[in-house]
Amino acid sequence: MKLILGVSGSISAYKAVDLLRLFQKNGHETTLVMTRAATHFVAPLTFATFAPGRVFCELFAPGQDPLLHINLARENDLLLVAPASADIIGKMANGIADDLLSTLFCAFIRRVVVAPAMNSHMLDNPAVADNIARLRGRGVEIIEAAEGQLANLESGRGRLPDARTIYDHCLKLVRA
Repeated sequence: MKLILGVSGSISAYKAVDLLRLFQKNGHETTLVMTRAATHFVAPLTFATFAPGRVFCELFAPGQDPLLHINLARENDLLLVAPASADIIGKMANGIADDLLSTLFCAFIRRVVVAPAMNSHMLDNPAVADNIARLRGRGVEIIEAAEGQLANLESGRGRLPDARTIYDHCLKLVRA
């Protein structure tokens, strides 16, 4: 399977490194697309160490293919956004295409999986809940957030599920 791992701005962005390694270890070609906010949590160099030449952060970077979003959409079987912040979920649900990941989503015609990760108060916000429901209604697969200790030391729903749970979920979808 060829997939794009979209990483958005969430404290759990560091967990995407383990997710990338799990897909690679099992023979899946993985390209990384990071939002600008994600780069504040994990440096692109961290991902580039494991996926040289396959990490992208900008829609229009100098020397980069100006049709990267279209070509990546054509070349890949799955778009997985993990972690998915409230921001990227809102953009996806409302067709806002103002960065590489949201533009790629608008061009992507195959399976899309979203794994929300944020504080439980944000996850329970009616606007975020509506956006998740809108995505689900449009055929986007949502992996429910896990329960446990959150970044602010509160407990609740909002944690990114572990890498193996996300990997197994994606594999099952592609094989279905």
